[in-house]
Order: sequence, then C-alpha cells, then structure tokens
Amino acid sequence: MSKRIVIRALILVLLAAGPMTGCSPAPLAPTHPVPTEAPAVTSTPATPLPAYATQEAARQATIVARATASPFPTAGPATVQTGQPASATTQRDGLFFQAHLPKDTYLAGEGGQAEVMLRNDGPETVFIQGGLTLFGLVLLDERGHGSAPWPWSPMSLPVTSFPQKLAPGQAMTETLNLQVPPAEQATGHTYDLWAVTSFSRPDPDSPEGPDNLWLHLETGPIPLQVTPPGLAQRLIAQLQADRDGWRLQVTDATGQTPPGPLWGELEAASPNAAIGGLPLRDSADGTWSAAWDEHIGQGNGQIIVRAWVAAPGYVTAAVTQTVPGEGDARYFFGVPGPSTYQVFASLETARAAVDFPVAYPSSLPPGSELTTVQVGTTQYEGGQRANITQVYRLSSGTWLELTQMVSSERYDGAGWGQARYAPEARPASVGQATGYVIQRFGWWVLDWKVDNVGFELRAPLPALSLDDLVTIAAGVQPPEEVR
Repeated sequence: MSKRIVIRALILVLLAAGPMTGCSPAPLAPTHPVPTEAPAVTSTPATPLPAYATQEAARQATIVARATASPFPTAGPATVQTGQPASATTQRDGLFFQAHLPKDTYLAGEGGQAEVMLRNDGPETVFIQGGLTLFGLVLLDERGHGSAPWPWSPMSLPVTSFPQKLAPGQAMTETLNLQVPPAEQATGHTYDLWAVTSFSRPDPDSPEGPDNLWLHLETGPIPLQVTPPGLAQRLIAQLQADRDGWRLQVTDATGQTPPGPLWGELEAASPNAAIGGLPLRDSADGTWSAAWDEHIGQGNGQIIVRAWVAAPGYVTAAVTQTVPGEGDARYFFGVPGPSTYQVFASLETARAAVDFPVAYPSSLPPGSELTTVQVGTTQYEGGQRANITQVYRLSSGTWLELTQMVSSERYDGAGWGQARYAPEARPASVGQATGYVIQRFGWWVLDWKVDNVGFELRAPLPALSLDDLVTIAAGVQPPEEVR
C-alpha cells in the first residue's frame, strides 16, 4: 500500500487524506548503473559494550560462514516471452520470479503496468526487503543506463522499511508502474525492462527475522519496441488548486474521457508540509478531487501541486499548479546540488578541462573506439568528487565503459563503485590490486582501486568474458602514469 507522509515542524506524521481512491504502488526511480560511492564512516564511531560486541561478531561470523559454506544457489537463465503478453521468468533455487506485461510495444512517453510475482517453491523461508514496494522495475537503454526520470523525479520522503516473510508455498504479487521515456529522450535508443528484488535468509539465532545479508534477484530482459506517438495519442490534463483543495481532469485530444484503465500520482507541498506519492486510481469520468488536510491548507503559505496520469495507448500527461502564498514550497521537490556535467570527444580535451589526471585503458579489444568522455563533478564544503566515464564502442557494436572515481575524501569507502560492497561480489585480481566483480542486468561490473583512485569497468556479458574484463582492467594506466 502506498504511504502518504506529512512533514511538519520536523516531525513526521501520517497524513489522513480526504476522500480519495488510490492506484498501484508508486513507480520506483530507475536504477542507474553509474557508480556511486559508499557513504563515509563517522570519525568517532560508537563502541558497543564488550559482551554485546563479542556476541554480535559471533553472529555475523555465523552468517558469513553459512553464506560461504552453503551459498544460496545462483539464478538460472531467464525465460523471456515477447509479444502480447510478454514476460520474463527466472528461478533461483526454490524462488520463482516473474514479470508480466500485457504487451511489449509502447509509444514514446507512454506509461505501462507490469505484474511482478515472487513464489517460494523451496523448503526454506526467506525475507523480502520491503519499502514502498517489494519489487522494482528497471528500464535500461542499450548501454545499460536508466533514462532521466520523466516527467520528474518522485518526491523523496522518509519511508520505514519492514522485511516481509515469504514462507514455503507462499507467493507475493505487485502491480508496478513503468514509464517509457518521451520522444525527445527515446529517439535513437533501445530499451529493455527488468524486474528486481532483494531477499535474505532467516537469522540463524532469530529465525523470525532476516540475517540482513541481502541477495540480489532479477529477471529479464524484456525488450520493448518504442514507436513515435501521433497527436491524437496524447492525454490532456487540467489541474485546478486553491486553499481548499484540488481537482484534476484528464481527457484525450478530442476532449473525451479516454478508455481505461487510468492511473497516476499526485504530489503537493506547502512550506511546512508535503504529500508524496498519493496514488490516483482508475476513474470512470477521468476526474479526481480532494480537500486539503489541515497541514497543507492552513495559513497563507505557497502550495505547489503536480500530478501525472497514464493510460494504455496514450502519452502520459503531466501538469503542475502553484497557489501563490508566503514561503517557498519548492525544496520539498528536491533542489539540485552544486554539480557540473561535461561531455568531451577525446581524452585530450577532457584532460585539458579538469584539474586532475585521467587514466587510460591500454589493453582494449581490437577495434574499440572512444565515443565520448563524460565528466561529472560535485562540489561540497571542504572538497569535491568527480566521476570520469570513458565510453567505448566495441567492434561487435556493443559498449564498454571505464569510470574513474576521484574524491578529496580519504576514508576506506571512498572511490568504490556498486560492486565492492555487494554481498555476492567475487574477488578478482587486477594487477597488484584486489577487485570485486558482480553481474547486474546483463552487464559485468568490476571495481578496483589504485591508491585513493577508484575504477569501475562495465561491459555486456555476451561481449566479453570475465578474463577479458580483468585483462582490460589490469591494462588501465593509473593517473600518475599518464600525467
């Protein structure tokens, strides 16, 4: 069930919304495989009592020993069905994981819904890592990247996560929303849909709860065919809002109510309160309305409301309305940080534009061609972080990416990408360094560090073997060698 949360005077309270119907859980932001650094550790960690520390260390050792001696079997290859309907099914030991779509052809900008099911056919209870949803949908392009969230990034509000128990013989099912990028983003790209979740085994000492060693489970890819929309295939949304409440109406290009089902989501904020992820369920006449609760509507503060509505065969409609007033409600919708993003055609021009040395891969496969160098830099008080991604097209037409992570921070977790701390990462020798490799959504991901500089190498599984990947990584000349 979607959660509605209000923030007022720095205290979180549950929002009791007015008479309103909801739809399926809010869509998750796409998982983007660009490396992200691990969070910093605190400079003055709390020291647990000796007895507790010894007990906790023993428990963790038991969990790790079990995972090492009796690892949960890896997933087999997915069975993918295209057309109408389309599906992807993966089995990992006793876990049966399936994503189901009514079709695999969508308009650019069209929304869709997928039914995702996890069934436990094995003898052991598992726990699913829950939040707003138990499962997630990931839409990736030909380079394994998620598109920019459209029409916007969902409002980020605190959500309490409760692991859900899945006993033998039981199944869990959710209907999740997906959004195909609009034409201006989708042109020239191909897209695959994946479903993903995380599961954990029972704690050896407290089997009513998880051991918190969360394992990755995915199914896909389901290739999507994306076509350009016509003018008659666009929804039109009209949103009215004042200090009493709001009303939303959606029609087709002729002013008629489009055939259902309709689904969507509404967000609203005032300077002291916010509503995130309010679902809009199917409406026979294409209208929704509600009065504000006491937190949003009180006083003379500014109110910002935004909503999107989707329907099969139509481009998703999105609309924003502002009720003038005191204060600024925009910060609830996210304020971009002080960052810069630059794209260069060659390593030489990239090196000339940054104030740190850029490494070079000297052992690329024959026929590899550099297409772009992408530099993203984030400034913060006392330092900066930068990701430098070199994008190469292989002779097979697939892609390889090398990302160098530079940070002014010097703690152990700085400079690592997504593979380092994944529970199922395998060690791999990269020259004199120890690297860590995982498979994610059809791609190899290999992380390693040279001194304080982190590296991540990504390539499609069919294009290169793990040995090929390690050879390329070992041939990366560290920055100090290419000054």
